[in-house]
Amino acid sequence: MKEKNKLYRLIELEYSGNQSKEQQAELDCWRKESSEHETEYQEVRKVYIYSQRLQAMKKIDTSKDLALLKSRMGKTSPIRKLYSGFQHVAAVLVVPLLIASIWIFMGQPKFNQEIIKSTETAFGVRSQIQLSDGTKVWLNSGSQLFYPEEFSGKRREVKLVGEAYFQVQSDKDYPFYVEVGNYAVKATGTSFNISNYPDDLEMTTFLESGKVDLIAIEGGKEVSYGKLSQGQKIVADKSGNKVTFYTEANSKKHLGWIDGKLLFHKDSIGDVARRLGHWFNTEIIIDDESLNDYFFTATFTNESLEEALRLLKFSSPIEYQIINNKQLDDSSFAKRKVIIRKGRK
Repeated sequence: MKEKNKLYRLIELEYSGNQSKEQQAELDCWRKESSEHETEYQEVRKVYIYSQRLQAMKKIDTSKDLALLKSRMGKTSPIRKLYSGFQHVAAVLVVPLLIASIWIFMGQPKFNQEIIKSTETAFGVRSQIQLSDGTKVWLNSGSQLFYPEEFSGKRREVKLVGEAYFQVQSDKDYPFYVEVGNYAVKATGTSFNISNYPDDLEMTTFLESGKVDLIAIEGGKEVSYGKLSQGQKIVADKSGNKVTFYTEANSKKHLGWIDGKLLFHKDSIGDVARRLGHWFNTEIIIDDESLNDYFFTATFTNESLEEALRLLKFSSPIEYQIINNKQLDDSSFAKRKVIIRKGRK
């Protein structure tokens, strides 16, 4: 399979569910030949999925009144047509608004027959929804959840991009799955927090109560990476299969955001920068690796980004530069950027 066009075609067939057994076997065999092949497969698959979304977005009417769109935030609406792609309307500053959309769950053909909803939270906004089975979900800033209008079959499945806290309605006969990239978190009745932002190198799951299982689908079968017990945290590397378990004494560190609090407890400056970036929709760059030797404990509630940075500077030898949003050619605005450097002695 040297020609990328052929690879693209096989992925297209796989994505639509129209591939033959021979075509699927050929693709699976090629992927298993080397890690390079698997990497290429993932890259081409992403290109294909994004191209489908862009094609769908071209058909969308973006002339709706912005005030009407804002009034819909926190609500959901079913999609009108299967495979219609993501409905998205860009506003000033490219504020993500609630959208109705469809997501095809790879390897789960039954979702092709269901109406899929999506709830998205803008940056700086948090929301709470209840699924058809009674499961409650809190969505953090800049996050999105895909879920069926009604669960069917033997699995309750959703897909998360960003961060969310789940209180899963107990039902041992119908396990609850949260798809997060190459992994899935499996639960029956429990409460847990998942952080899975697209720009993060790792996916983190913290278990507040009950038990969950981190799994992957390989060869059509579930492969378990291990079960979490209450108070444990699992960190999974998105680029490979490295999974690490931790015992987390401070649950508020992972759950404080639900109450509008951003908590740090002996966190490296890299972790602080990552979470502040999500909280304020800002790209934060650490310009000196030696700063990773510094750890922070702090709680932020109503502070602005500038106030948070001043507090960090007060407790450590850092300097920072804020580069404000710049308007792009398409009239949208680039994400604000902060560069953190080691301070002068």
